[in-house]
Amino acid sequence: MKPKLHVVITTINHPNVILDIAANATTHNRLADAKVWIVGDVKTPASTADLAKQATDSGLQTIYLDIEAQHKLGAEFGPFYDRLPLNNESRRNIGYLAALADGCEILLSIDDDNFPTASDFIGGHLQAGIGWHKPLLCEQKGFHNICEYLEFEPARPVYARGFPFRLRGTQNLAAEITPDSARKIGVLAGLWLQDPDIDAITWLNGAVRGTAYHGPDMIALDQSTWTPINTQNTSVVRALVPAYLCVPMGWDVPGGKIQRYGDIWGGYFLQALMQGTEYNVAFGEPIAEHRRNPHDYLDDLRGEYWGLLLTDWLLNLLKNEFRPKSSSIFERLYELSEFLKKITQDKLPAWCPAQVRDFLLHTATTLELWSDSCRKVM
Repeated sequence: MKPKLHVVITTINHPNVILDIAANATTHNRLADAKVWIVGDVKTPASTADLAKQATDSGLQTIYLDIEAQHKLGAEFGPFYDRLPLNNESRRNIGYLAALADGCEILLSIDDDNFPTASDFIGGHLQAGIGWHKPLLCEQKGFHNICEYLEFEPARPVYARGFPFRLRGTQNLAAEITPDSARKIGVLAGLWLQDPDIDAITWLNGAVRGTAYHGPDMIALDQSTWTPINTQNTSVVRALVPAYLCVPMGWDVPGGKIQRYGDIWGGYFLQALMQGTEYNVAFGEPIAEHRRNPHDYLDDLRGEYWGLLLTDWLLNLLKNEFRPKSSSIFERLYELSEFLKKITQDKLPAWCPAQVRDFLLHTATTLELWSDSCRKVM
């Protein structure tokens, strides 16, 4: 029997987290349920190949895709693969395609510093795809801050990376609504203890540590209520993986390159593309321990700068004006591409330089190439 859950991880390090996942899977009798794809990069040490073999020998099937293996696989996806920069987290997309081609039913994306806690990590993410018959949370303001379910030291308001800036300073005021049709959990965003996934501006205002999660095992959102979705500890059902592009970053803009919003924009594109489907976003368990790799937060801020400025503008238009029509996710990606082209040409703020406009138009055509690539393997 093939594993149901495929784990995709990118790394420039020796990803010891794989052995922790294997140990957790052994403890909870989940070794046969999962397969791991390690997507390396230029800086990834050669020892990662030995680590993959060690994990496989322990019972957790693990494939290491070094750059040479990625080039070979990427040749099948030509123009799309050519848009994945080296030294960039968006190379995880080639792992997504490999997992889809291998028949994964649930895709789990993690980073190399997201470690499982004692609970059943694989089993928790196998809950993606289940039917949902409980109430959904609905926010009048349209966004829900998942960080309110975490306790922090020191105690202060914290917002997940990518949460709209115009809504920071507000609290969750969600109402419970009863779904009017059968629902399924299409996306399951596990939360994180220790180092939360917050932006550089928040880190520069002072270190904060997540010490506990105080929500139920799973909380589901109405489709009208969005939240930042990243590539750390997030599982997606097969039907929605084409909507889960990690947007390639690294585009030259004034002050450096646009970075660190590939997963955030991809998560918001995912929620836009899900509208009107049977699927909802949920969050909560399984919790990961985020032992964050060393960061230079001023350098992070330079990479996040244009993402910070553009996200509120983009979200306002996505939520209020994008209405997908096709029943096919592949065609919806084309619809989203055309929408992004139109708003870039007609509504891009005057303060955006030409390089930002070019990046948005490039991203629009990347959505089309990603759609074509997913069609080939599904």
